[in-house]
Amino acid sequence: MSSSAALSAHLDWNPFRHQPDCAKPVWEVGQRAEPDILRVRRGGPEHACPNEECGHRDHYDRVTVRVLCRSCGTVHLISGEEYTTRTTTTASTGYGQPPKRVAGLWLYPGPPLLDWGDAGPGAYLCSREKVTRLSEDDIVGAVVEGRGKRGATVWHAVAGPEFRSGYVRWAKRSGEKPFASTTAAAKWVAAQLDAAATATETKEDQGQ
Repeated sequence: MSSSAALSAHLDWNPFRHQPDCAKPVWEVGQRAEPDILRVRRGGPEHACPNEECGHRDHYDRVTVRVLCRSCGTVHLISGEEYTTRTTTTASTGYGQPPKRVAGLWLYPGPPLLDWGDAGPGAYLCSREKVTRLSEDDIVGAVVEGRGKRGATVWHAVAGPEFRSGYVRWAKRSGEKPFASTTAAAKWVAAQLDAAATATETKEDQGQ
C-alpha cells in the first residue's frame, strides 16, 4: 500500500461553489441516465475509434463527480462519458470520515487496503492543523498500512512531501522496520517534523 490512494481521495477535488450571497448553501443533487442516445449529425465533432462498436475516441477526458453526506456516510460516484454510477460509503472512498488526533498531528483516513468487511483505512495523511479540506500545503506526512510476518498488519511512515505535477516525493521514510500501530508511526512523523524545525532554527541562528 502506498500513500497515493489516500492523496487521490483528498486532493484535486474541486468543490461546487455557491454564489457569494447564497443564503442557504445546501446542494440538492439528482441524476438522469439516458442510455443509447443517437449522436445527431450536428451534435458535435465527429469521433473515431479502432473499435467499430465504440462511441468515442480511444483517448477522452474522464470526469468524476463525488456527492457525499458526512452525516450518514453515504457516497455517490458518477463518472463517464460512458455513464456509470455506484453507491458506496465514506469508509470505502477514504474521504468524509473525521480525522483523529494522534501524537500532536491530525490523521485523515484514506481508502482501505482491502475493501471488504470492516477493514479500516489503509493509509492516513498527516496534518498539523484540523481543516475541512486538505490541500498540499496541509500535508506533512503519511502513515501507511503494510503486512508483516504471517500477514500481521504493520505500519510505515513518510514525512516531508514535495509535490510535483501529480507526483509526491517524500524526504524521509521510516525504513524497513515497521511500526506495530498507527500511533507509533505518527510519533515517528512528528519526531521528523520536530527535528526538521530544530535544524532550520539552528541554521537561521548561525546565519545571524
